[in-house]
Amino acid sequence: MLQSVLGGSNFSLNLPNMTILPAPYCPERVDPATLGSWLSFSLDFFSGPELQNPYLDMTLQLDVTEGYARYSELKEEEGKGTFFAFLLWHLAGALRSHPSFNLRRAGEEWYLLHNPPFFIPVAVGGAKRFGEIVLEDVYRQDYRTFTRIYLEKLERARMPDGGTVHSSDVFNYAHFVGNLPNLRFTGMTLHWRPSQMQGQSFFYFGQRYCEGERLLIPLCVKLHHACTDFLVLDELITDFSRRFAADGLLRG
Repeated sequence: MLQSVLGGSNFSLNLPNMTILPAPYCPERVDPATLGSWLSFSLDFFSGPELQNPYLDMTLQLDVTEGYARYSELKEEEGKGTFFAFLLWHLAGALRSHPSFNLRRAGEEWYLLHNPPFFIPVAVGGAKRFGEIVLEDVYRQDYRTFTRIYLEKLERARMPDGGTVHSSDVFNYAHFVGNLPNLRFTGMTLHWRPSQMQGQSFFYFGQRYCEGERLLIPLCVKLHHACTDFLVLDELITDFSRRFAADGLLRG
C-alpha cells in the first residue's frame, strides 16, 4: 500500500489557490481508489466539508525505560543531545515507515510526502512566549547530524530575535511535535483549524516520571481520521518503541 510510483523523484506541484508543494518534501500525488478498501473510503469521507471534526485524540503513558537508558549512555559518550531530541529522531524514523501519517490533502487532491518537515514549538517565555523550529530532511539524517542541527536551531529559537515564524503552508505539511517537560498530563485535546489542517498528525510529549522500575512519559496524539486511526497508531508506537533496542540505528 502507498508504494511510490515516482522512484523518489524531486518535483513541485502547482495547485489552484495553493502555494507550490515544496520539492524537498518529495510530494507524490495518490489516487485514493488505488490505496485499498479503507483508505479509498476514509480519505474522502473524513475530509468532506460537512464533517464537523475529523480528528481523534488519545493520550498514552509511554514506557521509555530502555530508550532513556540508551540515551544516557550516548549522552555520556558524546556529551550532547537532549532526551526530547532522542525521542524525536526515533519518532521520525518510525513515521517514515508508516505512510498513512505522511498523507496530506492539498486542494481537492491527496499527496504522500516522502520527506515532510517537522515543526517544533519552543517555549521562550516573556511577551514572545513561543519560538519555533522547522526541521527539514529529517528522514535522511543520521542521529548525530540530526542532533547537531536540532541543537543549533534550538539555540537560535531561544534568542530574542530568533524563531522566525514560517508560513502556514510549511506548518500544514509538517509533523507537529511538541514538548512539555514540566507537565505530567493524563489527557490533552489539541485545537485544530478545519480550513488548514488536512491529514496532519500532532504529537506532544510530557514530563517523564517513574512508576516502580519503569520510566514513563505522557504522549498526546491527535490523528486525522481520513488517513490514520488507532490501529495504525498502535503500529506506529510499537515500531517507535522497538527502535530503542536497535543499537545500529545510532552507532552505524
